[in-house]
Amino acid sequence: MKVNQSGRSMIEMLGVLAIIGVLSVGGIAGYSKAMSKYRTNKVLDQVSHIITNIRTMYAQQQTFGNLDNALAIDMGMIPEELIVAGLADNAAGKLRNIFGGRVFIGASSLDGAGEISQVDKNAFIVSFYGLTRDACIAMATADWGAGSSSGLLAMHVYSQSRGTTADPTSIDATLDAVNKYSTGSITQMSAIAIPGDDTVKVPLTVDQARLACYCPNKSLCAVSWKYY
Repeated sequence: MKVNQSGRSMIEMLGVLAIIGVLSVGGIAGYSKAMSKYRTNKVLDQVSHIITNIRTMYAQQQTFGNLDNALAIDMGMIPEELIVAGLADNAAGKLRNIFGGRVFIGASSLDGAGEISQVDKNAFIVSFYGLTRDACIAMATADWGAGSSSGLLAMHVYSQSRGTTADPTSIDATLDAVNKYSTGSITQMSAIAIPGDDTVKVPLTVDQARLACYCPNKSLCAVSWKYY
């Protein structure tokens, strides 16, 4: 009888352990999904916060002048959680988003042919690098301002190779890439959405975002916004 009872107890224990294992796996998966959702929502809030602060700060100005990471930090336009402690204010990598990718801010020209050295600097660009595909799609399909009052000129969604342009050391390349948009045509791994465009407009459709946010294991997603 003792042997039989011991056998039943062992089977019951194994059953309990199996149930705990299943629940643990489900709990980990659920936690991972919840964290991914949290990070995506966080980065959406951060982008909105930065854009709103810059437009408010420069509302009475004719140009965005020398706007860059250092100036934005100094003027309190950047959420504290984006600022990496211990780096100089003018360090290119001082701003990092919640996914660990760099954040760049800089003045630009209004038209599509200008570069960072353009004199007018009547527009600005905010770029978030190192994004996951889910975060990229969420950002690409969000309405950042389809109306003219929003100030949005263009949104550039693209995939970049890890270790190269996905983690740049200069803002120049970022501005140049977005400034040189033309027709708003879409190809795999890249999309430039322009408010009011007939083909690719803000927000992107899910299918357009799926193609633009093509970020396999060896690449990262990035999104840039150009506002005036």
